[in-house]
Amino acid sequence: MVLASGKPREVTFPHADPVVSELEPGDKVVGLIWHGDVVEVRDDGDRRQWTSDSPVGWPEDRLGGALICFSFGLPAVVGGAWPLFARGGRRHAKAASVVRGHGVGMAGAAVLTLWAQSANDWPLWSIPAIWGPLALLGLASMTAFAIAALRGDLDDNAPDTPDTPEAAEPGATATASGHS
Repeated sequence: MVLASGKPREVTFPHADPVVSELEPGDKVVGLIWHGDVVEVRDDGDRRQWTSDSPVGWPEDRLGGALICFSFGLPAVVGGAWPLFARGGRRHAKAASVVRGHGVGMAGAAVLTLWAQSANDWPLWSIPAIWGPLALLGLASMTAFAIAALRGDLDDNAPDTPDTPEAAEPGATATASGHS
């Protein structure tokens, strides 16, 4: 491929169809350059073909989509189905809400991990290396909060506890305030 500046540029394609197979030497095409690489060519009929440098279909895209769907989808399904199977329990509804909320946080961690990997051109192995520990922390937190919700520790209407140790003793009497 020869650029408008006259500088030749080598471009490879994973497949010959639909554009490259019908090109003749000297035919003009429009190239789309992204991050310094030609990622797509178009002929005068506006047909498009990706080059080997195109980001479409990268393993990172598939892994990223799977991480986000898994991070958000699994807790959403569990948190959505939980109240259906444990009807009538406020504690179960609260635990399901905790699971769904943590799913949003884990999906956010996956998105930020993918963004950091893409923005810094880190290798593919950096995605699970960063997201894995974040996911484990999220799962541990989700488990702890779900157990706390089931035990009733997250209820807003907990019974009042005495503020002073004297009031907690059986048979203790209140002291006079001195007002008449």
